[in-house]
Amino acid sequence: MGQSVRFIHAADLHLDAPFKGVDATDERVRHTLIEATYRALDEVVNACIERQVDFLVIAGDAYNSRDKSVRAQFAFQRAMQRLAEADIPVYLVWGNHDPADGWSAGISLPESVHIFSARQVERVVFEREGVTCAIYGRSFRKAAETENLASAFVRDPADRLAIGVLHANVGGRLDYDDYAPCSADDLKTARMDYWALGHIHKPEQLFSGAVTAAYAGCTQGLDPTQTGPRGCWEVTLDESGARATFVTTAAVVWDARVVDVSDATGVEDVHALLADAYGAVSRDAGGFPAIVRFDLVGRTEVHGELMRPGVLRDITDELRADAMGDEPWVWIDRVRDRTRPAIDLAVLRSSEEFAGDLVRMADGLIEDPDAAVALVAEIMVPLLEKAGSDLISPDPQSVIDLARDLALDRLLAEEDR
Repeated sequence: MGQSVRFIHAADLHLDAPFKGVDATDERVRHTLIEATYRALDEVVNACIERQVDFLVIAGDAYNSRDKSVRAQFAFQRAMQRLAEADIPVYLVWGNHDPADGWSAGISLPESVHIFSARQVERVVFEREGVTCAIYGRSFRKAAETENLASAFVRDPADRLAIGVLHANVGGRLDYDDYAPCSADDLKTARMDYWALGHIHKPEQLFSGAVTAAYAGCTQGLDPTQTGPRGCWEVTLDESGARATFVTTAAVVWDARVVDVSDATGVEDVHALLADAYGAVSRDAGGFPAIVRFDLVGRTEVHGELMRPGVLRDITDELRADAMGDEPWVWIDRVRDRTRPAIDLAVLRSSEEFAGDLVRMADGLIEDPDAAVALVAEIMVPLLEKAGSDLISPDPQSVIDLARDLALDRLLAEEDR
């Protein structure tokens, strides 16, 4: 008979993760964030049961900390018990946030949960009604696991179907810790049919075909930068390959939008544009609460008003009162002013006045990258001396543009008096 299994591939649940850097002054927002990772776990379990999958694989970082909170451990136990009662086994590896050497309260899990060894690659076999599937995995022994764990995965030639479960940085992504580093070739060489990967928080299929490898991403976005859908994969695997469908599990959606206020002539216009923008956020959130950050951009007559102390804060408070009255609610975490004064640079560039000289001087610096870099480096010296080498140097053109506009804004304001 043909060999075929269906399973859920999840990773990076980060149970009990704190949500830092968010202005969660509203009680509903605060409560939703505290509960979000737990609700996402519930949704993973619901997906397994409702879709009647054969098993669940979790590719690391089920917990957010090596010293797992007792609440998180009890929540995970309850979730695993629900799956055991539905006759759905679970195959789990530990990752860098919840390595094998971390603390545990000793809260027991059902026998249907298999945790892969942290000492070596382990092979277990799922079998049901004549269908067999080998599942290979290895857990992190410690948080900073720098060994290439993928290189030790070798498929048994007798396997009809084979899955690899690993928490790893494939391809050395610079925005993630380089733990269990490996290459795409390492994964292909192991000859698994499907690689269930964890560590990268954005869902993504790395490659497909004879070998398919995918990151499930996190089940719940953990900070304002983790925008877009978050969830897990429902995978059907047979001898012709793997086919995956994304399943959303996040309890709250993060979003970030740029709002062009170039045509705004007053504060009321800005308020209206932002109201339209949060309405779009709500529609795109798919029936879930959303937390959004807005950046205001454009050359606009209202730039000076937005620069006045308290104006942007008051606009934000007004918008929050409206957006939080909707169901599901939208929380406006931040509105940031990135507007520029309404200055016609083309006209000023041809002017013989000092303002024209200023524009042409800035143009010259931008056209000479070496001079721009040298100028910004000189400006940054005192800041680097105070902040240390961790301070990131800004883009020279952005610095020059901003300095030009600030100077023009003040110069033209003086001329208008």
